Amino acid sequence: MKRTGLILIIAALFSGIAGAAKNIESLKDITPVRALFEEPSLYDGQRLTVQGEVIGDIMRDGETFWINIKDGDFFIGVVIDGFQKDMIRYLGRYGIRGDIVKVSGTYHLHCPLHYGERDIHAEQLEIVENGYKMPETVQRDRVILVLLLGIFTIFILPYTYRKHIQKDTDGLRK
Repeated sequence: MKRTGLILIIAALFSGIAGAAKNIESLKDITPVRALFEEPSLYDGQRLTVQGEVIGDIMRDGETFWINIKDGDFFIGVVIDGFQKDMIRYLGRYGIRGDIVKVSGTYHLHCPLHYGERDIHAEQLEIVENGYKMPETVQRDRVILVLLLGIFTIFILPYTYRKHIQKDTDGLRK
């Protein structure tokens, strides 16, 4: 009985190590979007995989759709089909974290179909992490500070009001 338990534990450890190694291996295949801007001619016309957050809106372009993905500080347009569009649930914007997608497709530095725009024509799209609505937190101490400053300002305003003093040309009050 102890032996089967030990075997199960060892098997679980090895499967976890193998799964982690597979995830690390899949990360090696991902091209950072930054690289597409720093060395664009190196990747032009190549099939590659990028990963990032879907942001903005989904735009229709005839039979295809256009999405933008954000990887760090870099953004790139991705052309997808209707089936891939239906997979996306959350678009990143204020208060919403967009779906994290992994896109494999052909990179075009000057796409002839899209007026010379830089884009990726997706062949595969995979949702890596689902998006979500971010809770908005109100910092209580800041609200109290704003209220106190507002009250203070209301009390100080009457004391800062000065009557206009009219002076004659010789500097004496009228």
